[in-house]
Amino acid sequence: MVPALEAILAKSKNLVFFGGAGVSTESGIPDFRSVDGLYHQ
Repeated sequence: MVPALEAILAKSKNLVFFGGAGVSTESGIPDFRSVDGLYHQ
């Protein structure tokens, strides 16, 4: 699957990535609204 993705990206001129709060927080990026979020700091 990775080689197929690499081939698609190599042919592409533009790339769009959609990420959500769940993806970010699971990766260790702080959110805004939780108790430890950026709004409360």
